[in-house]
Amino acid sequence: MNSEQLIELTKELIYNATHFNVPYVEQIYSDKLLIVKVDENGGVDTMNKEQLMSFVRGNKDANMEPLSTKTEYHYAVSDGNMGMVVITRELVFDGKLNRKFFTVIWEYLSERWQVVKESSVVRV
Repeated sequence: MNSEQLIELTKELIYNATHFNVPYVEQIYSDKLLIVKVDENGGVDTMNKEQLMSFVRGNKDANMEPLSTKTEYHYAVSDGNMGMVVITRELVFDGKLNRKFFTVIWEYLSERWQVVKESSVVRV
């Protein structure tokens, strides 16, 4: 997979995740998923796949409006069965705009590309 294909795959991921497409999210995120979030004070929170799926299902069941797909792509690289995409996302939570840098790590596992790691840092 080249960098442009990795960006397209990430765009597809963002669209489906922000629209709470439960079956898509279930298959695109690896069972060994680790998400690390760093807030504006340097505090760290983590999430695994089970917690992510609970969040996505909860939003789907509550008929939540889709989240923004607004994304700026900074960098993408693929090397064999691993890939990395660095982006800025704009999301609104609790009526407050959040800009975050994300790094998404992809790995080719079980004959498909899956997200294995994701980190986000608040962008001030």
